Amino acid sequence: MSSARPRSLFMPAERRFLSADEARALQDRILAMAHGGLTSIAIESRWTGNLRWARNVVTTGGDTQENSIQLGRNLWGNGGSATVNAMDDAALRAAVQRAEDGTLYGGQNPDDYPDPPQPMHPITQPKIWFDSTYNLGAEARGGAAARLVGPAKAAGVLAAGYLEVSAKARAVRDSLNLTRYYPYTVAQYSVTVRDTTGTGSGWAGVDFNDWERIDAAKLSAIALDKCLRSRNPVAVEPGRYTAILEPQALCDMWAPIMGKLLMRGYAEMGMGPFTLGRERSKIGLKIMDERITIGADPMDPDGAFVPFDWSGEPYRQVNWIEQGYLRDLSYPRDYAIGSLGSDFALPDSLAFRISGGTATVDEMIASTERGILVTRINNARVIEEASGLLSANTRDGLWLIEKGKISKAIKNFRVTESPLFILNNIEQLGVPQRTFRPEAPAICPPIKVRDFSFTGLMDAV
Repeated sequence: MSSARPRSLFMPAERRFLSADEARALQDRILAMAHGGLTSIAIESRWTGNLRWARNVVTTGGDTQENSIQLGRNLWGNGGSATVNAMDDAALRAAVQRAEDGTLYGGQNPDDYPDPPQPMHPITQPKIWFDSTYNLGAEARGGAAARLVGPAKAAGVLAAGYLEVSAKARAVRDSLNLTRYYPYTVAQYSVTVRDTTGTGSGWAGVDFNDWERIDAAKLSAIALDKCLRSRNPVAVEPGRYTAILEPQALCDMWAPIMGKLLMRGYAEMGMGPFTLGRERSKIGLKIMDERITIGADPMDPDGAFVPFDWSGEPYRQVNWIEQGYLRDLSYPRDYAIGSLGSDFALPDSLAFRISGGTATVDEMIASTERGILVTRINNARVIEEASGLLSANTRDGLWLIEKGKISKAIKNFRVTESPLFILNNIEQLGVPQRTFRPEAPAICPPIKVRDFSFTGLMDAV
């Protein structure tokens, strides 16, 4: 694979994904096939190089290229959509037709369309393209895997890992002349190390736009250490304990709140944890510990992201929660126009940063009379929206703390808990750091909380 650098940010070498000119030419072809009404086109063009290993042996690897084209048609106030990954004329015409077919299922209301042209608000310019990621070829990925598996082999345990680098472009266009294009890179690395008897497991992982910010050897060493220390766990009774959540565990707990539950319209329909009933939300009210601020910024140096959504709306810096107070919830442009006198939407990028403190995990442990240290949370899902209650389980390393020290590895628990509850029961906060969440950046601190609810034992590691 060539190591040539891209000619420029907007014209990648080797045609691994669509350039700005190529994306626009494709969108021009689609617009010519759609007549009347509003047409919207969102393209993700993507190159991915990956390597996967299990039981200390590489199992799969390779490079892929793909384009996903999302088409939207709005006729007489009714919308329809279609998705296609082929770029020949026949496939594109068929997708346009499917989208138009979808508009037939609603009652016609000509007053709803056409919408007046909307201003193309400017976007920020985060640095999310890195040649270190784009140029990590198959040979380099294979060499990295060989080095990373070595310590696990030497320790007599089994490593399984996944390394992926990708270069992508998001291109948005509509028939009202909105045009946006942005290229970016993403690198991710995660590794699990298991004891051969199946009694111990350790994990570590992170993702960044820049491969050089990922210390894969350090992550592999952390996973190996967790595996060795978590072998032969003992059962401890379920109940409420002081819990120390590592950054990944806090990320896993908060991530399910992002999206639907953070929508202003959802809260004003009387649903979710941020509602006060019909047409009322908790905006302006204190909902958690005043040390907590949760927000997102496409220019965040540790958590930048594509600066506009799939409809072309720009993402703005926002604090959803500021010093414990709910400051904002997401909303679309039509809500802004009708209710706020603004033509700016406030879309939710799903990225987030949670503020922290200065305590280290070791200091948290030393100050704990009896508690549990949690590596990460798995399978978290909302089971009760009004409180944000989650059902989940711990995974890949769980330890009992007694008299300021880790005393033993313990079996995993089923967790039934709300992140809103734990962020009201904070004892200590650590320094925020990037976690593993490839779908959107997440930066979280380690956290020590009171009365965390572990509701049942699990034998799985």
